[in-house]
Amino acid sequence: MKQAVRNLVIVTVVACVGVACWKFLAKPQPRAEKTIEAREQSTTAPAETFMRVEVTPQGLLRGGNPYFIRGLGGEGGVEKLQGYGCNSLRTWSDTGLAELLDEAQKHGITVNAGIWLESECSWFSYHIPEHCAKQLARVKSQIEKYRHHPALLLWNIGNEAEGDGSDPAYWKQLNMLCRMAKEVDPHHPSINAVAGLSEVKARSIQEHCPDLDIVGINTYAALPGLRKSLAKLAWKKPWVVTEYGPAGFWERPKTSWDRPIEQTSTQKAVTMKLGYEQAIEPAGPCLGSYAFLWGQKQEATSTWFGLRLESGETTESFDLLRQKWTGQRPDNISPSIEQIQCDVARKKVAPGHPFTASVKSMDADGDVLSYEWSVYHDVVHHDAKGKEIPAKLVADSVKVKDQAQATIVAPQQPGAYRLFVFVRDGKGHAATANEPFFVER
Repeated sequence: MKQAVRNLVIVTVVACVGVACWKFLAKPQPRAEKTIEAREQSTTAPAETFMRVEVTPQGLLRGGNPYFIRGLGGEGGVEKLQGYGCNSLRTWSDTGLAELLDEAQKHGITVNAGIWLESECSWFSYHIPEHCAKQLARVKSQIEKYRHHPALLLWNIGNEAEGDGSDPAYWKQLNMLCRMAKEVDPHHPSINAVAGLSEVKARSIQEHCPDLDIVGINTYAALPGLRKSLAKLAWKKPWVVTEYGPAGFWERPKTSWDRPIEQTSTQKAVTMKLGYEQAIEPAGPCLGSYAFLWGQKQEATSTWFGLRLESGETTESFDLLRQKWTGQRPDNISPSIEQIQCDVARKKVAPGHPFTASVKSMDADGDVLSYEWSVYHDVVHHDAKGKEIPAKLVADSVKVKDQAQATIVAPQQPGAYRLFVFVRDGKGHAATANEPFFVER
């Protein structure tokens, strides 16, 4: 800063030698806000490191160029996305953000940086000023820390923290956060992800959140009808589909013991294709999307949302995304499942009851397929942080498990179980299916 002041003095003296001082003083001086901006950049990062992102009537611009988001929600495996057409990743919090930004930059991928907002609960309330002030300070600190990173695309301030959307206190705090984000980092727009855009939420955003740049919409089975829903709401603000994928476990039929029936990996790809083509692909006010999930996690089951298996293979849904993003069919694609049959599917059986199962699958590339059958407990347990704990494998329940047909013996312990089959092509791709069953005495 002292050096900058010396330079300014020198420039002033030199200018005064050649021209009258009154003319120099009459010249319009740089705007104060830009002077402050330049000062911040000189002390925190080189001015040229960040890439300016703008929301325009024509869509999103990054570095002055059109930028349609072809994204995935998830934090790992960035190196696997090279050449697949994916250009952005979405996170839900700042955990590991520094490393992800650096890794994304290496591979030409941007990051929609998630900043976690609390929901109304026993330890946090949007009606208590002290709580809101503390949250604002935390959000500001995170923005200040990463605002100059060249891989940064958007600030995703909050994910499904709105409840039913009827509390003005939440939306007012959100708008305050978005306004602060603009002041601290005017180069990266703000986005907030809601769990579906209901009429109440739409009205609340329009009334209380003028400083929110983009609305993010998390939607699954309802994605194909999203544009019609937005038209009924007379929605004007730009939007991004911040989560989509197969039908959610809350949207699927259930067994008599209240466990959801999962789509096969092939059915999931069909669901995603329909949603992408009807809601995302037409673009316009839609600035792009983030498919859920680039990775694998336990949520209802171990295979419900993941585009990859725990063992690393990708599924048909990822093939679909690659084709949409690049306009080309992948050189080798995942196997598909036409049908899974199981004698006890969605039924109750006695302990030790023997049964059979089979899967009808095919591979368009003619790859030799391998089969893995396994039985897992189908009871949901959570850890101290509220995350689902991976289901436990039932050892020795499957007697013949490496063929398209399997022989299984029901476990002795009563309870809910799920039979899984994994079909692999040996080329990094897989298909999955499962059926729930219940053991009772």
